[in-house]
Amino acid sequence: MTVNGLKFIADKLNAAGIPYCFEEWTKDIQYPYFVGSYTESEPINEDGESNSTFLLTGTTRDSWLSLEQSKAEIKNIFPEDGLTAILEDKTGIAVFYTSSMPVPTGVDELKRIQINLKVKEWRVK
Repeated sequence: MTVNGLKFIADKLNAAGIPYCFEEWTKDIQYPYFVGSYTESEPINEDGESNSTFLLTGTTRDSWLSLEQSKAEIKNIFPEDGLTAILEDKTGIAVFYTSSMPVPTGVDELKRIQINLKVKEWRVK
């Protein structure tokens, strides 16, 4: 993923009021909060397209419903048919909601969900 792609996702989450940090939570704790990371896939061809899976992990001490409400907001921001944009560096981006799942924490009062987004970026040659 590009730095501009990461910034695009962060800007959309922050604009929606979803507490978010990349890779580690560095702010005062507020629930629910989300931490993002990604995995890149090997390019399939040479057309400049890159594919990543962006993982948003939400954590709360509140109810499961609070995580489900946040998931619905995230799904609204990044719908299944994708949110597209041309970024500052003229890179194209498309971000799609793909799936989610509860994640066990081993601590009764902590609840966690993983939300998966597909990210496609195209660089200008």
